[in-house]
Amino acid sequence: MANQPQVKIPHARKKLMQFCILRGIIFAMTYVIKDLIAALNSHRISARQLVEDCLAAIDAPDGEGQRAFISTYHEQARQQADMVDHARKHGWAVPQFAGIPLSIKDLFDEAGITTKAGSIVLEDAVPATADAVVVARLKAAGFIVIGRTNMTEFAFSGLGTNAHYGTPRSPFERDPKNAEAGRVAGGSSSGSAVSSSDQMAAATIGSDTGGSTRAPAAFCGIVGFKPTTNRIPANGVFPLSTSFDAAGPMGSSVDCCAMLDSLMAGGSGQSEAAFPVKGLRLALPMGYLFDQLDDHVASSFAHAIDRLSAAGAVIEETSIAPIEAMRPSNNAKSIVAAEAYALHRQRLESDAATQYDPYIAHRLAGGRDISASDYIDMLAILKQIWADVQAVIRHFDALILPTSPALPPSLATLDSIDDKTAANARCLRNTSLSNYLDRPTITLPCHAPGTAPVGLSLIGSRQHDRRLLAIAAGVEAALAAAGQAPPATGNNQPIASGSDRSAE
Repeated sequence: MANQPQVKIPHARKKLMQFCILRGIIFAMTYVIKDLIAALNSHRISARQLVEDCLAAIDAPDGEGQRAFISTYHEQARQQADMVDHARKHGWAVPQFAGIPLSIKDLFDEAGITTKAGSIVLEDAVPATADAVVVARLKAAGFIVIGRTNMTEFAFSGLGTNAHYGTPRSPFERDPKNAEAGRVAGGSSSGSAVSSSDQMAAATIGSDTGGSTRAPAAFCGIVGFKPTTNRIPANGVFPLSTSFDAAGPMGSSVDCCAMLDSLMAGGSGQSEAAFPVKGLRLALPMGYLFDQLDDHVASSFAHAIDRLSAAGAVIEETSIAPIEAMRPSNNAKSIVAAEAYALHRQRLESDAATQYDPYIAHRLAGGRDISASDYIDMLAILKQIWADVQAVIRHFDALILPTSPALPPSLATLDSIDDKTAANARCLRNTSLSNYLDRPTITLPCHAPGTAPVGLSLIGSRQHDRRLLAIAAGVEAALAAAGQAPPATGNNQPIASGSDRSAE
């Protein structure tokens, strides 16, 4: 086994951990929203202390804050935290999540802020006149937006690289002294995932078109959720592909994601009771989704399957012909390309084209030659595949599969456009399936503590998002009880490299 890189804890975080220990607070090693709310309401910690800890993690000179965030609201967050603390001190009513620091991906509108979508192309764009609907809902619930997170330019890659603002790195094999070394955090919601894994925010939201919440969540050892498309309002969210875009949460646990999802969908912020694992019917969609798995991915996932079977889940290997027809080379991928190119074609045909990352410009150009008739045909074919898949898997509670066949790719292997294209296709091979099927999907860690991060995905039924979250809560509890995985791998824990090097 390779040497295990140690991740330093900022001084402010050490103080907070000591504070927690002295007062018996159980969440010192990870941010769990439910526990944070209880501690805030009982005055065991203040909103200002929580905000300061997050800011210290962001500002740490050997941390990922400068790459994870495009902008940070230091004074605004402090002022809001002080107001929350003042209200609690005097016994005044506050929103349920008052004082919880939240990070948001740089494609969500905020009133008075220019939404750049991880690009310099939009630097001179008119600032937003209102918050995105989901941002407004989360602010109304009491969350404090601590900053806007970095992302792949215009959300068009699953690697998380960004030529303009730097590339956030996965906690796995990260070298605090060498920003050019290490592995990608996954994308496009790269900064959001790192902000959660490194505890720069207690919660975060991103978007998912082909895996953009789930790939970075898997690569950073946290939980990520993609809802059914159009279940969460897209108003005020910079689009990539309107057929597949879905705003979703990431966090340290299924419970955290369930709370955020409820609020984003216009609910009360409640989580779901865990669905019993015993008797749970899970389908293993055998075929290309299990081809060429990295050794550590394969072994971690197999061990998770064994643990779930021991807990009483009924897991069945199933060949699903309609899914096999949706290999990465299929025409459905062109729907994204067609819609993305339509959005960007005027800029790409102007002087602004030189401002794009060449890799992103290359990807966008893939939609240039798709005709309207081809596009309409592809949408019709996709709807038929939905029906065909449902007919085969209707008696299962969920599909279960590895989130990505690969470990986070090394930055050193992504020099050229061809390198990035190949790595991106591999990383998103499995995640893109549920976007094409328009099914809610969640990824949660399934690796053993101290080893490379691996995600396990559960794919549910369209519009049954909350049931999937309940199923995932049960799976998470079963894996934790079996010693499979902690709820998260944060910045305050060393991340060990395994012996597997097949992703490089």
